[in-house]
Amino acid sequence: MPNPNNAVIDFGDNKPPQPYDDFLQASLADIQDYWRTTFPEVYGKPFTDLAGGIWASYPKRTPAVPNGCSGRPDEEYVAQGNAFYCGNGDYMAYDDFDLIPTLTKAFGDSAVGVVFAHEFGHAIQARVGVLKDNPVVYKEQQSDCFAGAWTAHVARGESPYLKFGDGDIKAGLSAMVAVKDGKLGVDVYSGRAHGTAFDRVGAFENGFKGGAAACKEMETNPLPLLNLKFSDQTEQQSNGNLAYKDIGPYVVDDLTRFWSGTFTANKLAFKPPTVSSYPHAGPFPKCDGISDSQYPFQALYCTSTNSVVYDEDYAQALYNKFGDFSVGYILSNAWSDGVQTQLGSGLTGEPRSLINECLTGAWTQDIIPPPSGSLGQQAYISPGDLDEAVETALLTGDQSISGNVMGSAFEKIDNFRAGVLGGIQECNKRITG
Repeated sequence: MPNPNNAVIDFGDNKPPQPYDDFLQASLADIQDYWRTTFPEVYGKPFTDLAGGIWASYPKRTPAVPNGCSGRPDEEYVAQGNAFYCGNGDYMAYDDFDLIPTLTKAFGDSAVGVVFAHEFGHAIQARVGVLKDNPVVYKEQQSDCFAGAWTAHVARGESPYLKFGDGDIKAGLSAMVAVKDGKLGVDVYSGRAHGTAFDRVGAFENGFKGGAAACKEMETNPLPLLNLKFSDQTEQQSNGNLAYKDIGPYVVDDLTRFWSGTFTANKLAFKPPTVSSYPHAGPFPKCDGISDSQYPFQALYCTSTNSVVYDEDYAQALYNKFGDFSVGYILSNAWSDGVQTQLGSGLTGEPRSLINECLTGAWTQDIIPPPSGSLGQQAYISPGDLDEAVETALLTGDQSISGNVMGSAFEKIDNFRAGVLGGIQECNKRITG
């Protein structure tokens, strides 16, 4: 990684060195270079550099970091637990003592580059003067989009300082998930809400695929946001999670309802698969064409027996880590493979797996609670469930976009979101297109 020509971060006089310092210098130099070129192309006027610079913040730092944007009253030092752009002084500051070391340890340097690309997006908004009177979440969505646009620029090999591969893109998605709103069921349009993982990842992918021009369009045509609320206090107390033992029957009943109804509406017959689990270490179910050495699977549709089988221990671990819909997500993906089989789909490998993602999204769309709040007897998702699906996709996707087995995390989430937002019609477009 070559060094940038200009040192862009003010590290202060007594900063403890961090292993990511050179990477951040390179990232921020490249982010600024990217906008020096991209800003005139998208907005039709020259880009102006940050007047107040970029500051690393840590305890007992000298000289002091600017304090144009006051922080929490309990902060021990400026930007504690945070990274931000401050319009009052046109500068950026970040926590070099706790936040950034924690993020780099969890996700790697590239994830932090994405976080800074997001914060720099707020500097772009300040230069354009847009979204001032809109809900905070719209500004955050556009900045997530800008971060995706910059990440794609690096992934295309256009940066002289950085190289991003598939793992770095996944790290960028992980960063979006890491900074999602922590409290479930909050009105996404209120206060300082920044967005769910489902919505933030969607904005990132919008920029990754469409570039900064697609992000500009969000100023007048924002991406749809799903504003899920808890139905009652009991649901809120459990964070919307069923007991583990209830998940399988609950999901199977609703998948049967949805797909039987969908097939019937199209004058087709659907035979619901049976569903059962097996221990991670076996014994394993018998399925034509599948040997014991190929087990365990997360969840598998067996054509010869019209059955979905899943790894009980893996599902329990997912539930403990993320919540109930992570289990529903893998069961639905396997069930969707059965749907494709009964429809006579000729898709194989990654294309088939990604349509399963879209079909799972289409089922999920059908169980989004109605705005009226009158839920009836049907199953519905709760706040946090969409994020659980995104987190599971990040965990289970192929490490490489060229893996051609399950699909990368980026591709899996893109197809799942397509189904959630566009339904079966969108999945049909992806099959035929």
